[in-house]
Amino acid sequence: MTDLSRYGLTPFGPVPNERHMEWYRRGRTAFLHFTVNTFTDREWGDGTESPAVFAPTALDCRQWLRVLKEAGFTAAILTAKHHDGFCLWHTQTTAHSVKNSPCGVDVVKEFTDACREFGLKAGLYLSPWDRNHPSWGREEYNDIYAAQLTELMTRYGPIFECWWDGAGSTEAHYDWARWAGIVRKFQPQCVIFGCLGAAEFVDVRWVGTEEGRAGRDCWATIDPETIVIENCADLNSGKWGGSRFLPAETNTSIRPGWFWHESQNDQVRSPENLVKYWFESAGRNTSILLNLPPDRRGLIHERDAGSVLRWNELLTEIFREDLAPGGIITADEAIHPDCGPENLLSEDGERFYATGTHTPTITLTFPSPVVFDCWALEEFIELGHRVRRFAVDAWVDGQWRTLAEGECIGFCRCERMAPVTASAVRIRILEAGAAPVLRRLRLYNTHGLGLEDRREAASGELTGLRINREPDGIVIGLGGIYPYNAVEFESRGSVEVHAFNGTRYEPVWKGVSPARFDTVTGSYQLRLVGDVDAGSVRVFLR
Repeated sequence: MTDLSRYGLTPFGPVPNERHMEWYRRGRTAFLHFTVNTFTDREWGDGTESPAVFAPTALDCRQWLRVLKEAGFTAAILTAKHHDGFCLWHTQTTAHSVKNSPCGVDVVKEFTDACREFGLKAGLYLSPWDRNHPSWGREEYNDIYAAQLTELMTRYGPIFECWWDGAGSTEAHYDWARWAGIVRKFQPQCVIFGCLGAAEFVDVRWVGTEEGRAGRDCWATIDPETIVIENCADLNSGKWGGSRFLPAETNTSIRPGWFWHESQNDQVRSPENLVKYWFESAGRNTSILLNLPPDRRGLIHERDAGSVLRWNELLTEIFREDLAPGGIITADEAIHPDCGPENLLSEDGERFYATGTHTPTITLTFPSPVVFDCWALEEFIELGHRVRRFAVDAWVDGQWRTLAEGECIGFCRCERMAPVTASAVRIRILEAGAAPVLRRLRLYNTHGLGLEDRREAASGELTGLRINREPDGIVIGLGGIYPYNAVEFESRGSVEVHAFNGTRYEPVWKGVSPARFDTVTGSYQLRLVGDVDAGSVRVFLR
């Protein structure tokens, strides 16, 4: 690590720790949702499933990791226990585990061994909500969960991320401090992802949606209260000047559902859609967490594998040739000869450009015009978010033309645009909280590779709904993350429509049938509160 003190550089505001920087540098992390739900064709199990249903016919964790390695992933997170409470390891805390299934294999061990074999970092998801364990919701459950967490943190080698889902747990009283202490004691390098009451102890936060899209400006800084109350809009953007450095993790699934469903084999995200996902997550100062759910064989399905492999090929081609080093770079005077603007063209991540002014201008001039349609900027984020506003300009037809304006740069800001032919490119820092320190400037001509066909989602009625009457209302499972904007039903009196955002329900409409509202996306479950005939419910995208 460069000795920054020799240049008189000090942090501005909250800054990342070593765990954050390792997390940022991972690039792509895979999510692997695998449990009894895979075999019951459900998204959420209720805890009554018999271990006998967990019966993969050709379980091969090495196949998972081989695919992920070839697709450019550097880490993977397995659902060791989802909300149904079924444990994928040989736990001593419950009989509701893989040990008592036809499979019998300690899947967590197979997974972590395969991670080490293929050189990927292992992470584990352990749902606090447990719909099977009789002690859930009582104080003694904190002991059960602590024991499960200790088993996972001590038996399977280095664990680089521990994932705490908030679903089902808004009213629970968990001993987050104790649980976080277990992670820190046994896996000090482990990043903790969490929400709601875990806010005080987490390293990274949810991005506020399961669609796979961060806010165009997505600050790593945020106030923990936003995580506690789960304000999704603020989670999606972060906050300039927030009190803690808690960057967002942009999670989504390659299929509409989090678990594998045969009916969704023809609904796998295309490689082009995944390129869009990259630019709207990794290109917006967040990290990628893409779910590839193993199927009933215990394998990553061929269609999922084919899509991520082609995605990796497209990203490799898109970023193959950086045009920026072909130009001559000038800028406001640097604070030290070692910190000049030429460092912005270097691949050495320890080098940077630093100047004494808050609003420097950086100009890259080419000996002949270049065509580009993608730009990338990086801050030396180890010193905190310093840039508040910036602009990217190009010298076109004898004048400067503004291509983009933004606020957050962070670890990486990367955007595509229509192709431009320019003889010079200019970066203007318009506002900063402290003198900017920038790591990298890059330009690419992607030749339109990986652009998604921007057709609208097919309209019509959603089929395959799972409708159940529960104490809080009628719950409608959509079977995956689908857009919808109309609900029809028969009722007596006014009804409220609530959409599930990943951890809790949010009201989206109130009135009498039919319900019409702005398109809701990133939701896979609805709740109707009121006197509704469950058999009459229909959901549409109109």
